[in-house]
Amino acid sequence: MADLVGRTIGAGGRGGGRGVASSMRSSNNSNNNARSTMSGGSDVSALYNLVESAMFNMPQPDPATNELRPAELGRMREMLQQTWDGIREWLAAHPNRNDRQNAAMHQGQFLTTTLHMVCKLTDPPVDVVESLIECSEETVMWPDSNGWLPLHHACANGASGKVLAVLVEAYPEGKIKQDKRYRTPLHFAFFRKDAHEDKMNLKADARKSSMNPLNDDEDDVGNSMPEIVALLADSGAAELQDEGGMIPMHYASAYGTTREVLEVLLEVYPESITKRENKGRNPLHLAMVNAHRKSSPKVVGFLLEVNAAEIINVHDDDSHLPIHLLSMASKFPEEKVMERKNASICLKLYLNARPKATADFLTAIQTLPEWLRDIAVINDHIQNILNHKIVQRFPTMILILDFVFLIMVIVVFEITTSQTIDYLFRGDDDTVTPTSPGLVFLTFVAGAYFLLREMVQIISLMALGNAGSWMGDMGNWLDVTLISLVFFFGGVMFTNSPLVNEDTFRSGAAITKGIMWMSVISFLKSTQVEFSVFVSGVFYVVQRLAAFLLALALILLMFSQMFYIIYAQTDECTCTAENADANPFPHCDFKWSLLKVYTMLMGEIGNEMRYSTLPIAQVLYIAFAFLVVILLSNVLIAIVTDSYGVIKNERSAMVFWANRLDFVAEMDAIKNVGKRIRACCGKGSSGAPGAPTNVRETPNGEPIALVEGLEEKGPGKFRAGWQSLMNLFDRNLYETYDVQPSSIEFWCYVLIRFGAFFFVIPLWLLIGLCTAGWLWPPQVREWLFQQKKAAISRADMAQEVTNQINQLKTEIMKLRIEMKGEMKRDRNEFAALKTEVEAIQAEVMADLLQVKEIMVTLLDMSRDNLGTR
Repeated sequence: MADLVGRTIGAGGRGGGRGVASSMRSSNNSNNNARSTMSGGSDVSALYNLVESAMFNMPQPDPATNELRPAELGRMREMLQQTWDGIREWLAAHPNRNDRQNAAMHQGQFLTTTLHMVCKLTDPPVDVVESLIECSEETVMWPDSNGWLPLHHACANGASGKVLAVLVEAYPEGKIKQDKRYRTPLHFAFFRKDAHEDKMNLKADARKSSMNPLNDDEDDVGNSMPEIVALLADSGAAELQDEGGMIPMHYASAYGTTREVLEVLLEVYPESITKRENKGRNPLHLAMVNAHRKSSPKVVGFLLEVNAAEIINVHDDDSHLPIHLLSMASKFPEEKVMERKNASICLKLYLNARPKATADFLTAIQTLPEWLRDIAVINDHIQNILNHKIVQRFPTMILILDFVFLIMVIVVFEITTSQTIDYLFRGDDDTVTPTSPGLVFLTFVAGAYFLLREMVQIISLMALGNAGSWMGDMGNWLDVTLISLVFFFGGVMFTNSPLVNEDTFRSGAAITKGIMWMSVISFLKSTQVEFSVFVSGVFYVVQRLAAFLLALALILLMFSQMFYIIYAQTDECTCTAENADANPFPHCDFKWSLLKVYTMLMGEIGNEMRYSTLPIAQVLYIAFAFLVVILLSNVLIAIVTDSYGVIKNERSAMVFWANRLDFVAEMDAIKNVGKRIRACCGKGSSGAPGAPTNVRETPNGEPIALVEGLEEKGPGKFRAGWQSLMNLFDRNLYETYDVQPSSIEFWCYVLIRFGAFFFVIPLWLLIGLCTAGWLWPPQVREWLFQQKKAAISRADMAQEVTNQINQLKTEIMKLRIEMKGEMKRDRNEFAALKTEVEAIQAEVMADLLQVKEIMVTLLDMSRDNLGTR
């Protein structure tokens, strides 16, 4: 028989020995055959064959739910009970110690013994395990071909705590024995189905009891997962690594478990929470990559609560933060509601722990699926990061330069294209001059700036390993299109000779101007909430209008064809053909008919009397006016209004902060490349890896490290200077210094105020503007670009309440279904029990009748004997 547990664990991490039978035999026939073999008393493999046949014939779980159907559950219970009774009968029929020892020591495929096979089955009884150990105490120490002891199998397949205690007592060293992949029984314990269930949760207990009715032992002491882990972890097993460098804490974090289990593992091995496996991942990495699991939020919450500072900002060997792994593993469709919910909870816990605002952290936020990114950007920590970074000098400078060069290229392109068109179309006029080379040069300068900016962005993202995000951003493709058109038409205007013809140049220049203004809108959406909502609202509405637009196009085609067919070869079309100079009838040609019905949709009805010549045309006209002009137009208005309202009321904060995240992440990526270049040139900061690079001294002389990317704003000369200017305009200034209008101090303050308001402040702002915001005080940058954090709106609160109500309804519905299923199973069990009782009663009555007949026969025989005497 194939080693079922090994094959299952190796493939998917869950042990089990009941999903294998290629053909299902009758369990009664199998047990009868095994018992007939045992009756001979000479086959040492009979006991092994009994358990093996039961394993082969175990019903398989439902592939969709990985659980047994109610009908199969009862059959499995019956088969297991027959197996345990068969073992007990065999042991009772073979009291000879040698026979028992030989049978217990018999090894089948993969060097498994009967004890191994029994531990593979579901919930083996304690007395059966104890009896097999008594037959041969050596077998509890024997590994199979995979290096698994019976204790490994028992841990993987959900044996009770009492069974595990018996195996541990028989061979205490088995707790630290490792298989061929260096896994201990403690590693295997997290493959159990109940590894993530909380024994304090009554609902989980009820579910567990209903799913596992095989356990007839009412005493649950020692069967909880924390007690099992404590039993297995007290001899150093919590520190042993498997072949991948994973300790039991890694397994617990990856497969999910309860808080109590994690506390036990942390108590026996405190360093386990920061321990890294061979790929450099700590327990938080493994919990985040499995964030969709039911118990993962508890695991993530525990790990961050215990030691967030030492695990939240750790990179693995692939330079991935824990949030990177969450991003890569959270590609769940909308149907996976619970998986999405668990992943979103893990993300919130991670962000609430305030990870460092590094460039790769922001890049990881960008790579999250849209449904997770929407949750991230409205988090307080993320908004604080974005607000702080956007008002720093470098991002402010880039924003101002982007805007200045956009406006410059629009103005210069307008002037140069006008000059070029005049020269191309009026070249024979001596008064027309060629296009100014100086202005064309400014166009090239603007194009070179945008090209350099785009190239630096690509290099920065490649350095962070996130070049794919550039490809998926439509704004980048808009920039590439703008750069290409600017250079192309700049070259055309510089040579004053169109490559194709004048009309092509004019059309291309018009398209280029449209793209330039689209770039302005794209720029504004990163700085203003209103523009962000507008742009996103347009795309959102278009997506929601796909079905409507398709239906509208079909209806327009339908009416245009019908009008064309009705008027084909009529007098109206004949007159149009004979009088070419007259206004053509709109439905004599299909393309003109299609254009006419489209303009009628827009409200341009024209002369409705043209349809009075044919009755069918009048009917079509009335139908078109009602269906398209009245009905569909109002439907379109309703759809657009509703869709835009969704963006404005529910998603405005998400849309704006997502756009700001893209810009800030881009700026951080560029700065990160600059830091690497300086480090390579030997001008970067030195120090031990991981040492803080930004340290400030407290008043008592003790240094404190500031979080990278979120340094506290110190007073600074610019900030303090601007604050001093603003203090001059404080309303309580005169009261504070007790200055009266009759004093000379009062007029000095007035003079200083006048000079500050009309000279100092405007000059400072002008100098700051000329330096692209670099010399502005921080307060000005904050006033321009810092946005208020998103508050929960009434619509959001209503939506949250609605979601909670729907979730409660779903849970109640599931509970009702479970209760109905349990009641149905109970009725079936009662019916089966009644049938068994009736069968037993019949057997007892038959036995009593036989006894009665025997007694009557004996009585008659005794009477006959007495009569003969």
